[in-house]
Amino acid sequence: MKLAAAVTGLLLFYLMLVPSVQGMEKLKCATSGNFSPLNFMLDKRLVGIDVDQFNQATQRLNLAVDLIVLPFTRILIQMEEGALDCMFAAFKTPEREVYMDFSSVPIHVSSLVFFEKEGSNITFNTLEDIRGLTVGLVRGFKTSAEFDDAVDQGLFKVEFVSDIEQNFQKLSFGRLDLVLVNGHVGGNILKRLNLANISPLPNPLIAQPAYLTFSKKSDLSHLVPLFDHELTKAKQDGSYQKIIDRYIAK
Repeated sequence: MKLAAAVTGLLLFYLMLVPSVQGMEKLKCATSGNFSPLNFMLDKRLVGIDVDQFNQATQRLNLAVDLIVLPFTRILIQMEEGALDCMFAAFKTPEREVYMDFSSVPIHVSSLVFFEKEGSNITFNTLEDIRGLTVGLVRGFKTSAEFDDAVDQGLFKVEFVSDIEQNFQKLSFGRLDLVLVNGHVGGNILKRLNLANISPLPNPLIAQPAYLTFSKKSDLSHLVPLFDHELTKAKQDGSYQKIIDRYIAK
């Protein structure tokens, strides 16, 4: 009985919030647009698994949104300043929680995978295994506290670029030892650039949830449970899997 009452209470709370989004001004939101298949440009249109999830949720909530593409570091700056209302997808960190409200339900779970140039014969089980190597990352991209600590201690080097494709091209020419990125994103880049001499290492660094976030300066925390509800419903009703199937071959 207590469980049923709790579920009923949450449903009523959700139904009370839904009318509050009616008549809202258009939200200004952003994503990076260069992480295929999660978010990318195709024939001058922004598409991808995360994009389609977000658009489906906003349509179900009857929210008007202006979704734009910006470099990731600029997105974070504008979220902190309040120039943007929301963005996706961001890893949760104490620094970001100061100026952003995070959804409770992730928009995706990112398995961070190292990619190597074939013939390198790198084995990864722990960070000690990549001692002395150089790893390519996208500027502003968050990994894990353990990874950051290892960088600070000089266990290995990190080189940053603004475009993840640059890192794969550098890796292909032997100018990096490894590239660290979401496994799906890396796989799609290899296909798109036809880089047959690069492959992923089998063991991921970490599987980390990434979230939809709202700028605290926009005062939109009331939208968090609404999007949580829609993201959860999409997984339960099968529409999320249909979105995945559009972008990732079975």
